[in-house]
Amino acid sequence: MNYEQIPDITPEELIYISRQFANMFGFPVRLYNKNELVFFHSTANIIADPVSLCLDEIICKNEQISYYVYENAFYYGIVNCGQYKFITGPVTEIRLSDHDFNRLGFMLDIEKNDIPLFTSSMKSLSGIHLDTLIQAIIMYNFSVNRTMYNISDIRIKSKEQNNISSDIKESEISYTGETLFMNSSRTYAIERDMIKKVMNGDVDGLIDGATKIPAVSSGNLAPHLLRHSKNFFIKLETIMARTAIDAGLDVDEVFSIEEMYIRKCESLDNIDRIKNLQYHMVIDYADRVKKLRQYNGKNSKLVTEISGYIRNHISEPVKTSDIADYLGRSRGGITTEFKKQTGMNLSDFIKLKKIQEAQELLYATSQSLVMISNYLGFSSQSHFTRVFKEITGITPKEYRDKNHIIR
Repeated sequence: MNYEQIPDITPEELIYISRQFANMFGFPVRLYNKNELVFFHSTANIIADPVSLCLDEIICKNEQISYYVYENAFYYGIVNCGQYKFITGPVTEIRLSDHDFNRLGFMLDIEKNDIPLFTSSMKSLSGIHLDTLIQAIIMYNFSVNRTMYNISDIRIKSKEQNNISSDIKESEISYTGETLFMNSSRTYAIERDMIKKVMNGDVDGLIDGATKIPAVSSGNLAPHLLRHSKNFFIKLETIMARTAIDAGLDVDEVFSIEEMYIRKCESLDNIDRIKNLQYHMVIDYADRVKKLRQYNGKNSKLVTEISGYIRNHISEPVKTSDIADYLGRSRGGITTEFKKQTGMNLSDFIKLKKIQEAQELLYATSQSLVMISNYLGFSSQSHFTRVFKEITGITPKEYRDKNHIIR
């Protein structure tokens, strides 16, 4: 059967099957007719549809059954049925934090007061493995298109497998141990030096040795220079991220930073910009470790718990009394102990974490300064600008312009 032809099924039957699918699995579903939404159903009251962030890419998927991965976090299942396109999701197989959902709500331009409701609704959706989603849409496809597929038909592409085999054979033929030996020792030494500097928060040392960063030999990571540069960036980013975690940075914070940098790298089409981003990324990790050491030399449980609370309430006007209540301790006691352990006032630490979040948003999104200010719970944009400059030495606009932010 040619699935591009209109199947022997009515629009009413498509809507009925789609609604039953949503009720059975708990995934939001949509039907598009020639790219126009004609049906939406969700068991959860989602006040803004996350699919809008990637709809253009999903609409372009023309296979009868396929799936789409958004930001390495969410899956969408897709079935084409004649002129109709069925889209289900988002679903995820990883445990996402309130912070992740809050940021997603921010990206969807949801009013700040409505973000907690959005987060609650998103967390109520089913969490499943990608293979389970594929099995579900295989059943949906059989119901509407009467064609039979297996998971391997969707996940495993024979052409891709052949390409992998060819690439491996070509690599085996072109490999020369002499070339590898000439570069590996120097590369390893530079890598270790960078790791040591990031681990120690040695920002000045990294800046002094900046010319070494692009000089690390990355091997032949891709046949095209642009892709090669991106692959090397991702390889280096992974090393720096793991180093930062070993140095004591919060795991969730590092993974969020890592995702932001990789997404930014993939959006670039200029090698010079990738190299500049690479330099910025290494310095950023070292700077975060340096600041961590300044206020948390011993990586205390108290600071870890406070950091986690601030991160999960980043869009609220966090107060020291809120943190004290959360930890079941007195406000005076917790601020005194925090100051003793870190040498930093708790109120200043709250501002620091908010500004670090602002830097990520300025770097990775095109949201306005007003929206970022509101999202982070500042009383006004001028207050946000004042605190940002107090922490970083420059204004939010200067930071965005300096770092070639996506607009």
